[in-house]
Amino acid sequence: MSNSPEHFMQEALKVAAEGLEKGELPIGAVVVLDGQVIARAHTAERAERRMLVHAELLALLKADELVSGTRKRANVTLFTTLEPCLMCMGAAMSFFLGRIYYALEAPGDGAVSLAHQWRRKEENFPAYRVPSIEGGLLRQESLELFKAYVKNFPSAPQPLWEWAKTLVTTLEHVVTNDEN
Repeated sequence: MSNSPEHFMQEALKVAAEGLEKGELPIGAVVVLDGQVIARAHTAERAERRMLVHAELLALLKADELVSGTRKRANVTLFTTLEPCLMCMGAAMSFFLGRIYYALEAPGDGAVSLAHQWRRKEENFPAYRVPSIEGGLLRQESLELFKAYVKNFPSAPQPLWEWAKTLVTTLEHVVTNDEN
């Protein structure tokens, strides 16, 4: 078994595909410690009929039950198929997470740029360090899942479908050009 970032992002993509099969937005997350996946989740907004059931938050909540001590948590990595939103970034910081990898940027509501602003001030708030963040890992694969969602679930709840459609429309050209 590989311990590469690509391997774990593939795992997150599999979890996202499982959610997609259930009609959920194709966002998956896995939490890794010492080369082992300790938690996984996909977004569950449609099934739960709630809005605060994001993949990252659900996976971090599971990991929170399994990992004690902030020093150990600094060795935990979150792999997610979409750039974390502000809520999920805050959860990652409150978890004392060490690293985040994400596949596809979320220009409308991604929080990485806000996290980088916070990073400049972290000496004032040492308890809440911004995790190391790397984006773009297997981003085309994540975009393909969103395209499938938009194509296959036009009757999904409109705010979710419209958000996904906007994401695809905005990023389809960017991802294609970046690969050329």
